[in-house]
Amino acid sequence: MSQPTSRRERELARHRQEILKAAENLFAEHGFHETTMQMVADRVEFSVGYLYKHFSGKEEMHRQMILFHLAKMDELTSEVEALKLPPLDKLHRTYEEICRHFNDHRDFMRIFHKEIGGTCDELVAEKRQHFQQMVDSFDAAVTAGELRACDTQLLAAAVQGATKDLFGVMAERPGERPFDSLPDVLFSLIINPQRA
Repeated sequence: MSQPTSRRERELARHRQEILKAAENLFAEHGFHETTMQMVADRVEFSVGYLYKHFSGKEEMHRQMILFHLAKMDELTSEVEALKLPPLDKLHRTYEEICRHFNDHRDFMRIFHKEIGGTCDELVAEKRQHFQQMVDSFDAAVTAGELRACDTQLLAAAVQGATKDLFGVMAERPGERPFDSLPDVLFSLIINPQRA
């Protein structure tokens, strides 16, 4: 997607982001089904008609919200991958970066754990890809001598399942940055006991 160049394009892009942020907040507060286009319009102080110039409806807003976060996770993962860290350091750093992002987008994590699940094909594909990347990281850690020989698929499943539930619990905690401790919690409970 090309970057907006004119002042008008930048303003439209900013409005689109404001609308998505308001929708994300409302979906977290009221749930997807209870949130209306009028509620979103009221929150951003635009008309409902103006919202429809940007989105075909709340379903598209919901989908675009998910795609934004998936793209951001891919971007963060690629940045960490470029650092060429040992396998477990790379995994820990990836979790740190993703947690930083979700500290700034806590409402999305609330929505994700309450409602999204498997409703978006891209999200399901992303989860499968993330799972395989984790298995590959654990395989590399075993090869590098960082982890004992183990069933890396089971280890990845344990980490992925724990991550989902930990994000859900932490999303409801008070404070500005509840996810900061998640990487250390995951490592201390699940990964460190497997170290060689």
